[in-house]
Amino acid sequence: MKYKKLSDYDIFLRGQLIVNLPVIFIILIIGFGLSMYVDLRFKTAMIIGVVLGWIYWSFSVKKWIQWAVANDVDEERLVRIGKRGLLVWSKSTVETVTKHNRTPFI
Repeated sequence: MKYKKLSDYDIFLRGQLIVNLPVIFIILIIGFGLSMYVDLRFKTAMIIGVVLGWIYWSFSVKKWIQWAVANDVDEERLVRIGKRGLLVWSKSTVETVTKHNRTPFI
């Protein structure tokens, strides 16, 4: 079986589908759901949605980084793609996963 090198677009798209798209849905569904059905104030409901979305982000971005590293993506390249795709903010997020095998939180 021949190994296919991943393009920047492949890495970017997988990150968007695994990380950012679900985070947006979590924030919106939880925020609107709590404000409509539990009768919470909209601001409070959205804050809860953001917190839950952030928790999901921390676990899903770890999986995305591990997937990319397992497919021989260089850390520098991963940081560059992650920043453009709003998946990671700094190199320390990637290093937290690759070197320390921990889930990033901030």
